[in-house]
Amino acid sequence: MSRDTELPCETTGVIICGGGPTGALLSALLHQLSVPNVILEREIDITTDPRGIALDEDGIRLIQEIGMYDRIFNRIGACYNFHFISGTGHDFEGGTGHVGFVFHKQPELERAIRDVIAQSPFSELRSEATLTSITEDADTVIVEYIDRSGSTVRMRAPFLVGSDGKTGYVRKKYLEPKGIVMERCEGTNYDETWVALNWQIKLPTPDTHPEFPLWKVGYTPEQVYDLFFPIDFRFLCNPLRPSVCGRFGPAADRLWRFEFVVQAGEDPVKMATFAETSRIIYPYITHPGRRYGLPLQVTYPKDCITTLRSRPFSFLARSCNMWSMGRVVIAGDAAHVFPPFGGQGIASGFRDASALAWRLAHLYREPDSDHEELLRAWYMERKQQFEHSLASTIRNGEFVTNGDPWKAFIRDWMFWGINLIPSWRRCFEKGSRAEGMIRYKYQDGMPFVPDLGRGLNLPQVYVRDLATNEIVFSDDLIYAQSKAGLFQILLLVDQSDKAHHALKEIDGLSQSTAGRLREDEATVLIHDLKAKYPDALSSPANIARIASGEEFAADERLCRNRPAPRHYDPFKIQREAGPRATYIVLRPDRFVYAACATVQELWNALSSLPTALHLKTDAGT
Repeated sequence: MSRDTELPCETTGVIICGGGPTGALLSALLHQLSVPNVILEREIDITTDPRGIALDEDGIRLIQEIGMYDRIFNRIGACYNFHFISGTGHDFEGGTGHVGFVFHKQPELERAIRDVIAQSPFSELRSEATLTSITEDADTVIVEYIDRSGSTVRMRAPFLVGSDGKTGYVRKKYLEPKGIVMERCEGTNYDETWVALNWQIKLPTPDTHPEFPLWKVGYTPEQVYDLFFPIDFRFLCNPLRPSVCGRFGPAADRLWRFEFVVQAGEDPVKMATFAETSRIIYPYITHPGRRYGLPLQVTYPKDCITTLRSRPFSFLARSCNMWSMGRVVIAGDAAHVFPPFGGQGIASGFRDASALAWRLAHLYREPDSDHEELLRAWYMERKQQFEHSLASTIRNGEFVTNGDPWKAFIRDWMFWGINLIPSWRRCFEKGSRAEGMIRYKYQDGMPFVPDLGRGLNLPQVYVRDLATNEIVFSDDLIYAQSKAGLFQILLLVDQSDKAHHALKEIDGLSQSTAGRLREDEATVLIHDLKAKYPDALSSPANIARIASGEEFAADERLCRNRPAPRHYDPFKIQREAGPRATYIVLRPDRFVYAACATVQELWNALSSLPTALHLKTDAGT
């Protein structure tokens, strides 16, 4: 009897190997797109070890996309400023309507994503599943894995995604023998080992620590905690030993991260021991007594500190030469590795998942498409964004790790000067966000019209839904879960009485695009802060007006536990898309396929959609 007849073979839409942040988010996004998928995860549950701690505004936007925005500032993490020598980075809005960073507790972040999966009719997580073999043919990938009972299980799907990390099975055992290898990124020479340490802090009290000297000068337990573990996140640009430290996770958890570089000649494992970390870190939580009018120095009580983890890590910038081959794809740490500066590790894996999910959904809906070309375009786009994020990360790292005293002196004076000029300070605070939303540089095969929108990542703004009178994020209206079209269309008007005409102009949209866009799912956004619901509309429609930062800040549901918006621009979509943009065709990953000034431009752009989606036939267009 052949092996094929010995083992039954299950079928699904996508197999995901690895249920960490990247794989879990991919599964949740496929759920949003109604694509059946199964995650095979080797571990029994989420690790309790908080590893990554920073998530940027793109990552926050994606957590919002899967319906977990309400957990971000209540259970997942908190928003802190970050200090960089004498320069200060503040968390105000860039282009997504979110703060620049949230400092999260990774187990809670993963739990939120897995809760989406647990409630999904399309996604399934199988824990204690160890992948043992991969085979593929022209149409499918077949995997075998050992389940929690020790039995071998076979499963097939059109695609397999390996999000199982740097040492995972998919790349190491299957793709590397075929020629996919992890390589050092060109133009980078950063290769250092750091120790990452997490502490959980308890508050001392006059009852538990009656001899603690600060009680005598009137400090409360909370004030003591704030003195020794300041609210903001700090880059300690000490040329002798660069370090970073700060709070992360929900404020009530009192979690503290400290990372420091391991110098040449030091043993990384030894440097992670209690004796060595104490020698390096305790000077930072020991204050001179004169600061408080006391004769002796003051150290935070050591018995109020619990070490949750202390491990060395090698940080270098690496990326695979290809991220897919045939019907097997790799994403997240399986495909690339970031240095620690800038919080781009998890965020980059999230971007992989976002850009990949809609392509897999398209291939599931329309399997007669060239998957290799679609995945090649995915890699080209992600590589551009990866390199952009890497350049920003390396700049941050160079500031932090510069060991040349003369260069460090110039750096410190430069930051001092920046702080004196408000416009310079604001530009510095924005970091890479000062450049605006990312735009892909067109390469052959990328799915957008290069002359109409130029691959723009559409900004997100606050809007008032004129049907419900509620303040919402623009994404939540444009990409409402009830919508069926893979792509969406956004209509920009400057007056409410123009909404009816704009909607009439797109009649027949669904028929002309084979349902990939639908006129009854169009969203109208009125760029008028005082607009009312248009009287001319006889039937309900997705119509909103832009909303101010003050309106958002007044909404307890959306702004609870996060800072009020600073320097928020309600006209951000129009400014980035261009003043003439009226009909904007959007991909599911929030990138612009085409931004058109006239309806004729729109129909011309849509005529190229089958080619952009690499359909092998033009049926239904």
